[in-house]
Amino acid sequence: MLRSTYAVIQLPALLKNIRYAKRTLKPETKFLAVIKANAYGHGLAEVGQYLQHSGIVDMLAVAIPEEGLTLRAHGVTLPILILGVTDPDHMPAVAANDLTPAVFTARQVQALERCARAGGKIAHAHLKLDTGMHRIGVLDNAQLDEVLDAFEACPHVEMSGVFTHFAKSESDPAFTDLQAERFEAFVRHIRERGFNPVVHAANSGATLDFPQYQYDMVRFGIALYGCHPDARRTEGSGLTPVMSLYTHISNLKTLPAGEGVSYGLRFVTSRPTRIATVPIGYGDGYKRCLTGKADVLVGGIRCPQVGTICMDQMMIDVSEVPGVAVGDEVVLIGRQGNEKITADELADKADTISYEILLSIGDRVPRIYEE
Repeated sequence: MLRSTYAVIQLPALLKNIRYAKRTLKPETKFLAVIKANAYGHGLAEVGQYLQHSGIVDMLAVAIPEEGLTLRAHGVTLPILILGVTDPDHMPAVAANDLTPAVFTARQVQALERCARAGGKIAHAHLKLDTGMHRIGVLDNAQLDEVLDAFEACPHVEMSGVFTHFAKSESDPAFTDLQAERFEAFVRHIRERGFNPVVHAANSGATLDFPQYQYDMVRFGIALYGCHPDARRTEGSGLTPVMSLYTHISNLKTLPAGEGVSYGLRFVTSRPTRIATVPIGYGDGYKRCLTGKADVLVGGIRCPQVGTICMDQMMIDVSEVPGVAVGDEVVLIGRQGNEKITADELADKADTISYEILLSIGDRVPRIYEE
């Protein structure tokens, strides 16, 4: 590895977070791990392979067919649900690789039937219901009956699951209850029509806070990686962060008072200041909007980021670190000594969410996987 900037992925922490979630689940409840968007920046193939080898999950979920194809190419044989929209024209690849699309139109079911029949196999699909998120899914009973008619007319397609997505499970129990009520009414109708799919609705927030809505399976997303969907509750939640982000000091200089630093000279020293340069920037996914807001850790001491964050480098004030030297480790996400910096902390300073912080870390930042 040539770069002195890298992320460390503690794979056993994934299992620790799953076991934490399972403490409130029934033994028979199935567990789906959401690994879309490059496993939230942690590495799609690596996380998928590790979870399969662990034997602790029943199913994986991705957002688009291409992610499922990547997992299959890396030897992952677990059932894989595609959470997003699968165009009917893409059903041949989905069926050929035993991926499970979310469907909510008769046209999708019919396209999958043609592909499955041509391949001499049974294809699986999960029916998506819209109970209040209003993103994708069947919205009312008229649409539902149209899709159910298509399933009945397509013997090579099995409705192996039915699901919805809670919009505010981390913050709004009343609306979550309303969605669950709507969902259960849909499910009753589906069962009255003779179908018996696996039922699932709980995302990370509902898995942690609404075990009454675990149904047959839960879907664990951001919490799998150690962050609560409500950032205020990550600390003390029992979840373990999976990713740490490191770099090392590449240059040091002492500037007198009155000197500007980086593009636009937005930071000006008010005293003699020890400035360190580190080789990470917004080209690596460390967001430019963190300029002048974020801290890093050097020698177990919080050090402020100063000056405009550049594409490939940025500067930090290490004046308070005794004996600081070129080559010293810098922690951007993670723990050093008694201090720590979390994805939630950076998200708060960037006015975003931990999800975006984690998956923004780019491909040119090497991942080191520890088991």
